Amino acid sequence: MSSLVGLVAAAALGGAPVSGQGRLLLQAGGATSLPAADAVSEAALYGVGGLALEWAGDRTLALASLYGGIAADEADGADFGSAALDVEGWWSTGTSVGLTGSASAFRVQEPFTWRTHALRGGPALRVESGRLRTTLVAELGTGATIVEVRRLRGTRRAERDLWSRGVELDLAVTGSAWRSGVAFGVWESDGGDFGRAGVSTAFTGGTWTVQAETGLWHTPLGTEWTGGVALSIPLGSSMRATSTVGRASPDPLTLVEAGDQAGALFAWSIASFGGPPLPVATVVHTDGGPAVDFRLDDLDLPAAAAVALIGDFTGWTPQPMHREGDRWTLTLSVPPGLYHYGFQIDGEWFVPDGLPGNVPDDWGRMNATLVVDEDDGGLR
Repeated sequence: MSSLVGLVAAAALGGAPVSGQGRLLLQAGGATSLPAADAVSEAALYGVGGLALEWAGDRTLALASLYGGIAADEADGADFGSAALDVEGWWSTGTSVGLTGSASAFRVQEPFTWRTHALRGGPALRVESGRLRTTLVAELGTGATIVEVRRLRGTRRAERDLWSRGVELDLAVTGSAWRSGVAFGVWESDGGDFGRAGVSTAFTGGTWTVQAETGLWHTPLGTEWTGGVALSIPLGSSMRATSTVGRASPDPLTLVEAGDQAGALFAWSIASFGGPPLPVATVVHTDGGPAVDFRLDDLDLPAAAAVALIGDFTGWTPQPMHREGDRWTLTLSVPPGLYHYGFQIDGEWFVPDGLPGNVPDDWGRMNATLVVDEDDGGLR
């Protein structure tokens, strides 16, 4: 479903087919004090499980999830179910305008029914300059909460319509094995005014990733700190374990309050789908002439702590690539011509399979071939 939403968004923005890949994940684990279950007053332990569907395209990203939780002790907690969809689409790669959107639903059944649903989204602007990426998002949101309490004389029902509007600004700097950023946001909502300022950082050791964030929130209930730490490590080729601990942020739309949480989740990749892998090299046009965006996705290369691009257009001098989420990227000005290139993964030579023009060099290594056309700066 998320892949379909991503493709629709991309078609609306760019009007051309978008390559990309997706995967279906089976997830299971445990958690305590899930913040969305604020209808339960006591901290509780839960067993959680569900499915997640991920899609990554050259101009689209999407994630759909369906989860359920079972309380270990019905005296302290309550079984719950949740569903969510997040999607973003951009007019082009690099600096671009785009759209973001999300939908979510949550339900607690006992000791009384409490459920909420929300829909939010709006235009976005992304500006990239070297290692710096700035993203500005304007968001409108709508939703509702419903509480039903069973009494001897019947069921009492209370429903509240929700709305919000706000702006978020995110500035991120990416290095070869790290990413740091600051974020700011302000919202008006049915429950009052909200404001946020936060910082985040992430490091990768090739096979593992650790992320940390902290933020200061102003809410109608006062000012409070939120934040947490997450560690993700692979367990084999198709399994990953993630553990988190911290204090979850409040939600200006659904009015869920901040809450302590901790948990561990194991994810198995059980299926993949989509078109061909995203291109490793893509020409972009700049005021100074043609440039080439180089990118490697995690699925295309061995686990790495450092990745560099090297070729005859760099004088065979390694050029460090930058980590951006699940990919390594680098943009270089490349004059028209025919070139050969490859990558260094932790110092070892690497060229993805299936690239056009893969040929051996004088040392027996495979090189990829890049042709920048003189007429239009296109790749041949």
